[in-house]
Amino acid sequence: MIGLSGLLVKSAKMMVETAQDFRQAGISCPVLVGGAALSNRFTRLRIAPEYDGMVAYAPDAMSGLALANQIQDADERAKLIASFDEEAEAMLAADEAARENTEEPGEDVPPAQVRHDFDIPNPPDLRLHVLKEHPLDEIFPLINPQMLYVRHLGYKGRFADDLAAGDQSAIELHDSVRKVEDLMLAQNDIKANGILKFFPCNSDGQRILVYGSDEKNIAEEFHLGRQSQRDGLCLADYLLPQSSGQVDYVGMFVVSIGNGVRALAEKWMADGQFLNSHILSALALESAEAFAELLHQQVRQMWGFGDPAGMTPQDMFRTQYRGKRFSFGYPACPRLEDQEQLFRLLDVSANLDVELTEGYMMDPESSVSALVFHHPDAKYFNLSERDIDRLEERFSQG
Repeated sequence: MIGLSGLLVKSAKMMVETAQDFRQAGISCPVLVGGAALSNRFTRLRIAPEYDGMVAYAPDAMSGLALANQIQDADERAKLIASFDEEAEAMLAADEAARENTEEPGEDVPPAQVRHDFDIPNPPDLRLHVLKEHPLDEIFPLINPQMLYVRHLGYKGRFADDLAAGDQSAIELHDSVRKVEDLMLAQNDIKANGILKFFPCNSDGQRILVYGSDEKNIAEEFHLGRQSQRDGLCLADYLLPQSSGQVDYVGMFVVSIGNGVRALAEKWMADGQFLNSHILSALALESAEAFAELLHQQVRQMWGFGDPAGMTPQDMFRTQYRGKRFSFGYPACPRLEDQEQLFRLLDVSANLDVELTEGYMMDPESSVSALVFHHPDAKYFNLSERDIDRLEERFSQG
């Protein structure tokens, strides 16, 4: 059995190519897929048709374990294959009916007209800020419990509510996580580190022009996608255009929870501590997200528009604050290749033990990078598949 996990938009597309490669190599063993970027629909209609064997989708790790056990049983495996075929047929029939009742997408909507009728907040400096060994016990409380316990650890229900109500299974899982947290705190090679910098910049259509410290010469640029439908948004819209004659600012950062996670998780796996190993990997991923949330809060304070009084972690999970942070590989900016410019601007290799793989993923995995926008109307949005194809076509043509 082969397992594939996809966190980002590009990861899902790569799974289609991987399935094709497996088929060409004559591999047909069961494949189990999952991850935030995937859905059962994408699995059934895009990945499974490219593979000669079974492809099963698991929404989380715990359901993946149950599926793996089913697949090992010949009778259960046959039932699963039949149910997958039925699901695919039903999805295809529903798609056909929808196409008959839906008009083709019309002309592109006009580009969004994002307002810029407010004073641009000035950052305190344009220096590189390096954060070393930020206390993990300040990060753990900012972990989103729904993401950690439900998405990663497979808890069924609303974890925080069940824990407060004294549910025994919630208490036991919480205690298991606390034990792993204590073990992480005792490790010398599991530390929270990060780098942050503000950059002068402007927009030019779909490009973000990032200047050097002289605020004139272009150091790097990002070419981003625009929605052809819905709001017509592009991330560049949140910055003052170059034609305004006034400089704007964008924040960038990278955070990581350290290289010791993988080695310890593998050691625990080899020792048969499967739950601890899984909790550690999930905890490291969500700790990186929590550290990113904490650093984003500091960025807002440095920009001079801190959060409202009484801001709670739950408010932060719901992004109830000014500005937004966007990470490459996600729906508004799906090109992982843009990590290269960000890494050069922050000089990551000289200041942080994080590397880019050949596929532009970050290693260690428990790392987060982001562009940070101060615009009060900034919001999360998705590029459609057509928008992403257009963006990739632009780069393929040079």
